[in-house]
Amino acid sequence: MGYVLGGRFDLAEVISEGSTSTVYRAIDRIGLWAREQSPEVAVKVIQPHAKIRQKLVELLHREARLLRDCVHRNLVRIYDSDYDGKYHYLVMEFLKGRSLAQILADRQGRPLSPSVSFQIVRAAGQGLVHMHSLGIVHGDLKPGNIFMTSTGEIKIVDFGTVLMLDGPRHHERAAALLDQIGLLTPAYASPEMLMGEPRAESDDVYSLAVVAYLTLTGIHPYAQWPANEALNANLTPAPPPTISPAQWRVLASGLALNRRDRIETVGEFVQRLGRPPWFYRLCGQRAPLS
Repeated sequence: MGYVLGGRFDLAEVISEGSTSTVYRAIDRIGLWAREQSPEVAVKVIQPHAKIRQKLVELLHREARLLRDCVHRNLVRIYDSDYDGKYHYLVMEFLKGRSLAQILADRQGRPLSPSVSFQIVRAAGQGLVHMHSLGIVHGDLKPGNIFMTSTGEIKIVDFGTVLMLDGPRHHERAAALLDQIGLLTPAYASPEMLMGEPRAESDDVYSLAVVAYLTLTGIHPYAQWPANEALNANLTPAPPPTISPAQWRVLASGLALNRRDRIETVGEFVQRLGRPPWFYRLCGQRAPLS
């Protein structure tokens, strides 16, 4: 494409393009010079004439600060962010494959098998657990942010909505920015997030449970309604026919529209959901409701 970003990254092709940013496949000249196995990277560039550009720039560099040391096999690697005098950009690991959203769209409403669904949920959950161990909540997990690589790896991508669990001053500033820009996806955000309450790990439990339900049934548990509206309308999802009653009780707890009724941590949710039906029969107990 001809442009060298920051004197280092040769922009090779457009991967995706939105109203505020463009993601490119790029060649890292230093990586090429060092003969690294793969000098390819992905670079997200804020469009210079995007509306609310300054707010987007602030969130972009904040994403890099929070995630550059957050390294896990189920998280796309964030390397750094910079400004070359013309463009603000974020450099990250380049992935080959497809998002879960693309995979589900190709299936045209046909659900995944429980084994494949649980594999995806387990892998994404492990990435979230690592983020939570560092005090970071993702806040916008959805099929478009879960990537399945050509080698079978599952990684969470796009951390533009992350917030720290502590540090109220920074939380309030970042939360205000997210609210102004409208980056949250209402169909996947918890009721508490949509109502502006402080974030908790259970917010990611809710989003992961929605993804799990979608993969198991091919449909959204609340017909794409935002969670706060689903709560007001007293909507209740139907159990997926391909999982056991015990597994459904766990999934339903993750989908709870009141935080007090929801499983509190992703680790607990994934562990319980992945237990086979015989586990509860062997133990002579029902799947816990919360």
